[in-house]
Amino acid sequence: MNDTKAEILAILKRTGGHSVNELASTLALAPITIRQHLTRLERDGLLLSEPETNGSGRPHYVFRLSAKARAEAFPYRSDRLVELLIREIGYLDGSEMQGLSERQKMFLVLERLAQRLADEYSAVIQGWSLQERVMFVTEVMQSDGGFAEWEKTEQGFEIRDFNCLFHRLLDGDVCEWHSTFLKSVLGEDLQVEPCATDEHCCRYAVESKAPANVGSAN
Repeated sequence: MNDTKAEILAILKRTGGHSVNELASTLALAPITIRQHLTRLERDGLLLSEPETNGSGRPHYVFRLSAKARAEAFPYRSDRLVELLIREIGYLDGSEMQGLSERQKMFLVLERLAQRLADEYSAVIQGWSLQERVMFVTEVMQSDGGFAEWEKTEQGFEIRDFNCLFHRLLDGDVCEWHSTFLKSVLGEDLQVEPCATDEHCCRYAVESKAPANVGSAN
């Protein structure tokens, strides 16, 4: 898959859907060039198009990722996560589960595993700057099958994961896995904020004790 097609898929993953003109503006390409790429992606079963109207005039089409695109372009690393979860369940004392609901049991296992991994990683990144730690944890989230990005903000940093497996498993609840993991590894105040998309997105604002210059990186 060429770079432009990959960029289109990434943009649609972030936003949930874009029109031809929106994609052309974002990528600084001619609309006719974007249409050619969209036609091929739709032909390959990676995109779905839906007509939308703004109340007047002809409808325009919004392009979204298909289920095939989510599975092929943004796969989950469930093999590694399943192994870690099974191991963590083995560490639990049966008495710790007594009286808990099914959902509470899931949260307990996820929280314990996140804390265990955070303790391991914290020893590795001890003494690193906050930006270096933000970059590191974003790479960890990416390696687990996510589609993670980070950027500087006026208050510190923001981390976004657009492919969070646990967000889906917990039916859209705040991701206990990443909340616990990030708080422990980063050692900073953490706020969970909604994403401006209907994707399985987790968004975390990290407040730095020292001011950060506004910029971006991913």
